[in-house]
Amino acid sequence: MTHGSTAATLAARALRDAGVRVLFALPGEHIDPLLDAATTQGLRVITTRHEEAAVLAAEGWALATAEPGVAAVTAGPGLANALPGIIEAQAAGAPVVVIAGRTAIAQRGRGAVQDLDQLALVAATTKWRAECLLPARAPTAIREALHHACVGAPGVAYLEIPLDVLSADAAADAPEHPTGHPQPPVRAVPPEELLAQAVELLSSAERPVVLAGSGAFFSRAADALRSFAERTGIPVVTTSAARGLLDDEHPRCLGGLVHGGIALASADACLVLGSRFNANLLYGGPPLFPAEQRIVQVDVRPEHLGGPRRPDLALAGDVAATLEALTARWTRPASVLDPWCEHARRGVAASRASWNREAEGPAEGLHPGRVARDLASFAEARGPHTFVSDGGDSVVWGIAMSRAHRPGTNLMIGSAMGTLGVGLPFALAARAARPSGPVYLCTGDGALGMTAMELETAARHRLGVLVVVANNGPWREPSPIRHDELARAVGGHGERVETPEQLAPALERAARAARDGPAVVDAVVDPSVVSSFMRHASSLGLM
Repeated sequence: MTHGSTAATLAARALRDAGVRVLFALPGEHIDPLLDAATTQGLRVITTRHEEAAVLAAEGWALATAEPGVAAVTAGPGLANALPGIIEAQAAGAPVVVIAGRTAIAQRGRGAVQDLDQLALVAATTKWRAECLLPARAPTAIREALHHACVGAPGVAYLEIPLDVLSADAAADAPEHPTGHPQPPVRAVPPEELLAQAVELLSSAERPVVLAGSGAFFSRAADALRSFAERTGIPVVTTSAARGLLDDEHPRCLGGLVHGGIALASADACLVLGSRFNANLLYGGPPLFPAEQRIVQVDVRPEHLGGPRRPDLALAGDVAATLEALTARWTRPASVLDPWCEHARRGVAASRASWNREAEGPAEGLHPGRVARDLASFAEARGPHTFVSDGGDSVVWGIAMSRAHRPGTNLMIGSAMGTLGVGLPFALAARAARPSGPVYLCTGDGALGMTAMELETAARHRLGVLVVVANNGPWREPSPIRHDELARAVGGHGERVETPEQLAPALERAARAARDGPAVVDAVVDPSVVSSFMRHASSLGLM
């Protein structure tokens, strides 16, 4: 039995004991006891300037590490401000725990400050939700929230603890019988007969492709995916959180969908790993997925299988465990697919060349594609790093120009929500997760404007991030905004570039300044230039 502790102390200790290292938060009286206890228990508390950014940073942590990200927000308006982040993280299938304060139990229904029916508010936007009303139950509630955020298909677990409960003295009694969940978590594998059918379908294909999505990343399937690709010879496309799960330079990797989609569209069979057929995958239809293409879909949740596109074979199971089982049953030599893989990689090279030619197109001043390409090339030349893309057209340029070499190092919005402003919170979380690794953010001015005050968070917490803003005026309207001056105002480094010749030396100076704080390069780009991808996106019927 533990005496002399408050529920806040027990909760913070449970977070620490579960391996949580960082808590993203915006302070408020309803959660201050938890934040104080978290610091005492050795957690790093990173306080943001807006609750949405705190939750987005928690999502960014999950995307960078495959560990659950944890955010804490205060009651009422605090939780309301966090909702866009909660919605995005849930749609992305990221393991995130949101801990919210709540009005004291005795004050509910009396018009108390910040009183709100918060469980009702998050009911449609979370995977799991609960409240803790007994101080001694705080550590159990924390463990349950972490478990539900991670187990099966990840998502947002919401836990609220009223102020009087959080502040109350508590004694955590030892249970009379074993409690908790299996460790390590159980990994389900499809039945033998279905595995055999999958091997038969894929090994009989002439042009098979693997498409690995976020479920593969959160299954920690990097080793299993590499072994499968090398054993079978099937080329791999990675998307969303799975970027970097197989190094883009691996001979069997086709990179992301922007470039690898060419091979996917001409494949006669596809193994879909941990992705649902939503708008990001064109609902499983052409041009990415021809009607005659045979599909094997693997997902840990049976209800996620099929939908807009019915797979020829559906396997309910953990992605990593299923890949290991398929690899063990494979007999056809990998070399059989060498000609197909070489053809597919030539398509990737042609796609990259096409994007590079477009970035060299005419522009008044800076071309946004050239800005993204030069930043990606600069980052590549300097060694291991994290590259984050955000914005409307800017996110497309960033995704097309950057490469992924390791899991969790090429971050972007992973859902079909189209949420702007994720870039800076993601970048701060990545730097917190890997303090010695440089982080580069390619973003548009509209997207940055939604979370721009987190530059001050970066400066205050000494989180070095190099931000390049494609500044074409918010929503392509004339604006006097100077992102470089904003960076300097919060204690960071900032400079503006208006010609191609100015960009490279500005990046060099910004990289030196970004070792322990934010550095912003405000790149004034031609507002009339839009990528060909975005010009044609509206014809795909995704909205």
